[in-house]
Amino acid sequence: MTAMQDMMKDPHVNLVLSLADDLLMLGHVQGDWTGLGPILEEDIASSSMSQDDLSHALMLYEHLGSRFGLDPDVVAYERGIGDYRCCDLVTVPDEFDWAVAFVRRWMLAHWATPLLDHLIRTGEDDLQERCRRLRAEQALHLMYLDDWMRRLGTGAVEARDRMQAAIERISPLAGMLVETPDGVATSEFDALRSDWIAGMEEVAAAAGLSLDIELPSPDTLGGRRGVHAEHFIQQHTEMNEVRCADPGASW
Repeated sequence: MTAMQDMMKDPHVNLVLSLADDLLMLGHVQGDWTGLGPILEEDIASSSMSQDDLSHALMLYEHLGSRFGLDPDVVAYERGIGDYRCCDLVTVPDEFDWAVAFVRRWMLAHWATPLLDHLIRTGEDDLQERCRRLRAEQALHLMYLDDWMRRLGTGAVEARDRMQAAIERISPLAGMLVETPDGVATSEFDALRSDWIAGMEEVAAAAGLSLDIELPSPDTLGGRRGVHAEHFIQQHTEMNEVRCADPGASW
């Protein structure tokens, strides 16, 4: 059995990868918005958060690489498609609709918070320390995103309508964000799901926005268990284009 195969058989690894892969793909996808934000403040903030996403993903891949004797870049880029544990919400095309891109990031940020808290409680020392650092930076992201959600929801009619439309477009896909990875007890996820929904509902209510998240049945397979949509495969191929051009090259 290879080190990679050994790593993928560990249920706790699936939980760590679910966050790391979300961050990797979100950082890649949201990077497309660099220079295209609706105002300069948002353009800078979006680019900064995308850089943080990639940095945070690397911290988690470094932990796994150290634990299983693998290069973190190998962990990030050289798994098979079915070994990625991100939800497909991170790669669903936003059609360059800023409201859709914003709501997606907002929902993912609200999920990262309880998941990081869980990893801090249950992980080994190195993982706990890394997650504490990530938790502090993710809290800043969430504070910023929540503030903008409230401002847009209570602002001009057009802003509110666009945010509500984005929520309604994203919500049918959002439930798969909390799909339970293989080997992880469903009971572990129940409280995390409740915290995720409660956190979003509180902000949405303050913004005057309606939020309705429908959770999938437990037997629905998605990205957390390696079953990915075509748009993930396309984004993964694009992300690996340079690396695949010269495998093993040093940069």
